[in-house]
Amino acid sequence: MEVTDVKTFVVDADWRNWFFIKVETDAGIHGVGEALSGEGLTTALEATAEAHKHYVIGEDPLNRKKINRSLRRDPFAWRAGKLINAIAAAFDIALWDIAGKYYEEPVWKLLGGKVHDEIPVYANGWHIGERTPENYAHHAEKAVSEQEYPALKCDPFAHYEYSLSQEQIDEVAELLQAVRDAVGWDVGIALDCHGRFSRRGAIEVANALEEYDIMFLEEPVELEDRQVMADITQHVDMPVATGERIYNNETMADLIRTQACDIIQPDITNYGSLREAQHAAAMAKSRYMTFAPHNPNAGVSTAAALHLCAGIENLEVLEHMSRDVAWGEEIIEHDFEVEDGALTVPDQPGQASRSMKTPLVTIPELRKIVTASLMQKVR
Repeated sequence: MEVTDVKTFVVDADWRNWFFIKVETDAGIHGVGEALSGEGLTTALEATAEAHKHYVIGEDPLNRKKINRSLRRDPFAWRAGKLINAIAAAFDIALWDIAGKYYEEPVWKLLGGKVHDEIPVYANGWHIGERTPENYAHHAEKAVSEQEYPALKCDPFAHYEYSLSQEQIDEVAELLQAVRDAVGWDVGIALDCHGRFSRRGAIEVANALEEYDIMFLEEPVELEDRQVMADITQHVDMPVATGERIYNNETMADLIRTQACDIIQPDITNYGSLREAQHAAAMAKSRYMTFAPHNPNAGVSTAAALHLCAGIENLEVLEHMSRDVAWGEEIIEHDFEVEDGALTVPDQPGQASRSMKTPLVTIPELRKIVTASLMQKVR
C-alpha cells in the first residue's frame, strides 16, 4: 500500500478556521487528520503541507515512524517548529485512521489498548456572547442541564493583562457568582488566563477567586520561564494546568521536571504525533501529574483524542466545544454526544465513529464558506 495523494481543506468555523488533511492510498483507503489553526495561520499551514507532502506520497502509510521522522527532522531550517509539528500531527492522525481501517480495528487498540470506556469532558465555548452575569448564567445552565457537562471552562478576564484592579476582580467575581448560582457547587469551573498575567497578578487573581472552588487555573503566565510557572503553582490553592502551546517532548519534559503545573494540556493537533502525546502523558505520570488534552477543535481532533485518552492511565479530563457552528456535522459525521459528563470511546475501525464526509466540504450550501485561504475571517 502506498500514499498516492494529499489534499488540504480549510473551513471557516466562525471565530477560527478548521484545517484538515486527507491522505489517499492506492488501496482505496483514506485517512483524515486535523492541524491546530487560528490567528491567520491557515495559509501557512496550507503552504507547509504542500511543501512537505513529498515526504508522504509514495510511502507506506503504515510506516508512520519513518514518515513522521521525515516530516519533523528533514526540514533542517525549521526542524520541529510549531508549523511543522502541527502538519506532522495532522498527517499522523490521518495515518492512524488509515491503519485502523486497514486492520479493521479501532485506533485505541492499535495504540496499545484502553483503560477507559468513557472519557470525561468539560465544556468550552459555552459562554460565547455578551460578557455579562446574565449571559454567563444562562449558557452555563444550558450546558449543564441540557448537554450534561459536569464542568465548564471560561476566560472571564476580557483582555486584562498583568494584574487586575480590585474593580476588575469584582467584575470577574460577579460573573463566577452568576455561574455558581445557576449550576450549583457540584459543577467544576476552570479558568483560562491565556498566559496574560504577571507572576504577582496571577497569584492575586487565584487568591481572590479561590472561594468559587476552581477546578484548575489554566496558563496563568506564559511558559518561557518554567520556574515562574512552578512558583505560581506552589503559591496558589488550586491546580494549575498548562501546555497547549508546547509542541514537543523536550519542552514538555522541562515543564514536568520543574513541576511547573499539576495538569499538562498538550494539543494532539499541534504535538507532532499521537505517540509523542502518549510519551508526554507517561512523563507526567512518572511525576504524579495528570493529562488533560487541549481540544477546542473540530470532530477529527475529538475523535483522535478519544482514542488516545482511552489508554491514558493518568487522564484528568478532555476539553470539548459545547457551542460551535450549527453545520459542524456536515463536515464530519460522528456520534459524539455527551452523556453523564462523558464521551464514549468508539469501537469502529479507524478513528471516528463513522467517517469524514467524502469528498470533504463540497456540499453546495457550504461552498461559500470554503476558500483557499480565510485569514481575514479569523478573529
